[in-house]
Amino acid sequence: MSYKIINNFLDKEHLSVIQGLIFDTEFPWRRREELVTNANDGIYFTHCFYNDMESTSPNFTTVIKPILIKLKCIAPIQIRSNMFISKLFKKSDFHTDYKNTKSKTAIFYLNTCDGGTEIKIEDKIKFIKADENKMLIFDTGTFHRAITSVKSPVRYILNFNYYEK
Repeated sequence: MSYKIINNFLDKEHLSVIQGLIFDTEFPWRRREELVTNANDGIYFTHCFYNDMESTSPNFTTVIKPILIKLKCIAPIQIRSNMFISKLFKKSDFHTDYKNTKSKTAIFYLNTCDGGTEIKIEDKIKFIKADENKMLIFDTGTFHRAITSVKSPVRYILNFNYYEK
């Protein structure tokens, strides 16, 4: 599989619950200044839901677990939300989230904007536009990069790294 796109991935009620949580001004974000590339990509914010074989957020079971079931996940590696503020972040370098694993990466777009994700497959670059409720799935070894929005002030995603059935 090179990549797969699933539009309208969640029912509207579940999507609304996630957006209400993550878009809330009181949601606990952590500031980051680099992605896994160790490059100075710009400043962005993240909230980790799962890492190091344990839930790291009180919202994991109610918000994230139903998505993992729908992804046919048998074991999560890391799950986080990212918030890219257009004035602080433009694009990352191409990277893989994890090396040497037979796992999947899934990017769930929480809002529609002109930003998105570029994936590199066989030296060809494909741009996937950020559309609310779209899930992009690819092998974790696929090079990809985040592209922020030019027209919207913020781009929100959920990023899943996991093993599937």
